Order: sequence, then structure tokens, then C-alpha cells
Amino acid sequence: MSGVAIVTDTSALFPPGVVDELGLTQVSVGVALDGEAYDVDSRIEEFYELLSSGARATTSQPSPGDFLGAYASAAAKGAAEVLSIHLDARVSGTTTSAELAAREAPVPVTVVDSGTVSFGVGLCVRAAGDAVAGGASASEAAVVARRLGPTLRNVFVAPGGTGGRVGEEPGWAVHELTNGETTILARCETVDRAIGAMATYVSRTEVPVRVAVGHSAEAIRWAADALTIVLDALPQVVDVERYRVGAAVGAHTGPLSFGAFWWPSVQ
Repeated sequence: MSGVAIVTDTSALFPPGVVDELGLTQVSVGVALDGEAYDVDSRIEEFYELLSSGARATTSQPSPGDFLGAYASAAAKGAAEVLSIHLDARVSGTTTSAELAAREAPVPVTVVDSGTVSFGVGLCVRAAGDAVAGGASASEAAVVARRLGPTLRNVFVAPGGTGGRVGEEPGWAVHELTNGETTILARCETVDRAIGAMATYVSRTEVPVRVAVGHSAEAIRWAADALTIVLDALPQVVDVERYRVGAAVGAHTGPLSFGAFWWPSVQ
């Protein structure tokens, strides 16, 4: 193991295989359906089917004890320090839980509020991991993650979302989450118009960008596929990757959500 261990939470939307490949530790965001704890591992499509059938999903942030266990485990495996990267503190108390646990950890822990959410957190984790692999300390890699977070832009639709920051806007409203708040960018009557609106916002960038497109339930994959094709054809877009919206995020955005992140291709 590297002298620096990286910890994040499941809102970063890393598939299990990628978690192992990158040597990460993930702390689980609690997910409940109709008030009952629900184990989502390998059952994501069933989860979205239940949401589509009317089940109500809620999430709960990891506790300080959850994080302390992750930090202690990393130390036991040989880590000299830990870098713990999480979603915007204006959206969730997850970062606060991590900070509380860091005070009691057996090794020094640097906690990073990424200033972003969802797959954006994963992008910050990846960037920090690359820095660590190149020999950076936890504090140096934290700077990399904090620098990337504010450059990330996003657009998404969330029909059937559960309210709160996402809201329950009818139709296919295009949203952006920035500075901890959700803004409606366009109200669209159809999926096709929403795809066009999202592409328009991405096209306004004046620098080359990389893009990631994500979707929740398989039923909406076709729309994410269509968005990918449109974005990939934009002259500003250098590359498009794909991701799956996991339960920790899909519990709020709903089974038919899809959208994109984009960021400058050169940092």
C-alpha cells in the first residue's frame, strides 16, 4: 500500500471493481426504501424498479464511527496518512462526519470538501489518486482535488426526483447543481428537447473539455446514449466517458435521471 490511503463514500459512484482497482476505501451512504434499510449492492436495477413502482427512498450520511473504522483499517494496512474526499458540505453532513472521525484517527487524516457532488466527487478522487501515485503527500493531493472541484460543471434531468434540492419539477426540466443549490436551466416537454438543451449548455464552453455522461435505470440508458452521441460530436469535447448513477444519488434524482459533467481537459 502507498503511504497515503484514500477514503471516499458511495455518493462518488465508483463501481466495486474500480474501487478495488484504484485501491480506495468506500464508506457506505445509508439507503432506505419506505423507511426500511435496503442493501443495494448488486441490486441497483431492482432498486430503480421499486422506485418506479412508487417506493420512497431516503439516504443517511455515514456516521463518524463509520469513518473512524475506515481510517483505522487503512492504518492497520500500513497507511501513514489518509486523504478523505467527500461531497459538498452544503449538500450533506458527510464531510462533517469525516472531520469528526479524523480527530480520533490513529494516523493523520486530511478531509477534503470537494465542492461538488455525485460523479464529480469521483473525478476529484481520481485526480487525487493520480497525484498520490506520482508521489504526492495527502496535503498535496488534497490541493489537486480542491482545485478540480470548482471547475466541474453539470446538467441533469430528474423526473420523479424525491424533492429537496432536486425538486419535483414536472416534465423534463434541465437542472444544474452549483454552490450547493439546484437551478433550473430549462423546462422541456420531451426527453429529446432536454438532450438538446443539455448539449447547448455544454457547447458554450470556450475551452476543450472532457465529459462524463451518466444514467440511473436501464430504462433511461437510451437517452444517455443519445446525449453521449450529441456531446461527442461537439468540437470542444475531447473525450466522453460513461458512469452509472448509484442508489446514494438516484434515491434523490429518481429512476429516470440522466445528465453530464464536464471540465477543462487540461488543468
